[in-house]
Amino acid sequence: MDKTNNMDALMTIALKEIIREDWDAVISASDDSPLSPKFNRRMERMISSGGSKKQNHGRLKHIGIGILVALAVFAMLGMAIPPVREAVIRTVFTWYDECFGVRYEVDADKPIPTAIEEVVLPVWMPDGWTLETSYSDKFGVDHILSDGNGNFIDLEQTILQPDQETTWFDNTDVEIEAVLLNGSTEAQLFSYADGSFILTWVDRYVFVLTWMSESADTDTLIRIAESMDQSKGD
Repeated sequence: MDKTNNMDALMTIALKEIIREDWDAVISASDDSPLSPKFNRRMERMISSGGSKKQNHGRLKHIGIGILVALAVFAMLGMAIPPVREAVIRTVFTWYDECFGVRYEVDADKPIPTAIEEVVLPVWMPDGWTLETSYSDKFGVDHILSDGNGNFIDLEQTILQPDQETTWFDNTDVEIEAVLLNGSTEAQLFSYADGSFILTWVDRYVFVLTWMSESADTDTLIRIAESMDQSKGD
């Protein structure tokens, strides 16, 4: 048997199997796939198509192209897979003379709470730090984290009001950077020239961590925020 044809055949089978597993996962993960039945049938024929060993070399090229098509489709379908779709939140900034406002555009399947149904607290804090409630009502909760030596971090949790500006921040000497919490939730980090930091993100509610101190550091803020991930069920 020709070793080249044999290798091509094996690669063809392997590549088809990869596409088959991913395609099945995408289709089964979404009950409202935006793809038409006709497109689905074409993908099924491409994946399932057989052929003689003589045809395998040519088919290998087509399967390779098919992988690129499939990858593009999977990228589009990220919006159609529930775990991904629920996390789609766009942050919009509006710049004013002395401040900037933040509003959120949300694509979510689950209802957005219109009141504080659950107070979310950090599972992790630096050693020696304590937490006290500053105020609490049905629309928002504020906590103060303290190290007992004059360092304070303000933690605010408020309801999410899509398409409305709900928070405003000083725009003096500030740099804005997007960071990922636990590799999945996008947060906005505001770094000020005086050494202060603000970290804000959305996870059913709007959260804002503010540390206005020369000893402030972003690693601590991010770690606190990551310990509040509601998907972990802590």
